[in-house]
Amino acid sequence: MTFAQRRIAVAALRAVLDALLASGVDASSADGATLRQLCGALSADAVDRVQGGTFGTPLRACFAAATAAGATFAGMDRVRQEAQVVTVPDLPVQRVAQTAAVFALCEITNILADATFTSRQDIEAALARVNAAFVPAEDFAAGRFDNAVWRALVAMHAAVVRDLTARARPLPRIVAYTVAVRMPLLTLSNRLFGDAGRADELLAENRDTVHPLFMPASGRALSS
Repeated sequence: MTFAQRRIAVAALRAVLDALLASGVDASSADGATLRQLCGALSADAVDRVQGGTFGTPLRACFAAATAAGATFAGMDRVRQEAQVVTVPDLPVQRVAQTAAVFALCEITNILADATFTSRQDIEAALARVNAAFVPAEDFAAGRFDNAVWRALVAMHAAVVRDLTARARPLPRIVAYTVAVRMPLLTLSNRLFGDAGRADELLAENRDTVHPLFMPASGRALSS
């Protein structure tokens, strides 16, 4: 590994660690403290770890800690993007970047497995983002003829798609509603669903509502 390669690889590793710390974790929790400790230790040893090719195990621990600390799907996908933004083709650099990307995809899969969705559109949006996330890593593994990694990525990709697709089937769709005038939330919920008890659900689908006494005359609601 040349000095230039090592410098770029170390910078990429530290950028990933910074992204993990900003991935939506609860920084005040014990898991958040563990994440900061693990990321700090790896960042401090980054030069030696990258040079010796021993960054994988501590980096994997950082990713697992981020998920335990509450990293979100969007936050972990930004970590994946941070890793894959590295365009330097040198293999020592890409080894760091692609390892981080694969770890991010693993955690994205774990996060989605525990996620709660309220509508099919939410799952469809997640599926679109998942499919876009897996393609670069699968293409890189295929281009390097790394069959073991490629097969693992394809299997993981297929598993998350099957899971989300199955969970989408029983969920309602989001539909648009229009009423003549603005009305209070409870009244609107009763008008649309015949059930004022679904008011919180209706408010959640219209997050830009200024005040629940004045719901927008046009908005979004779950179909059933």
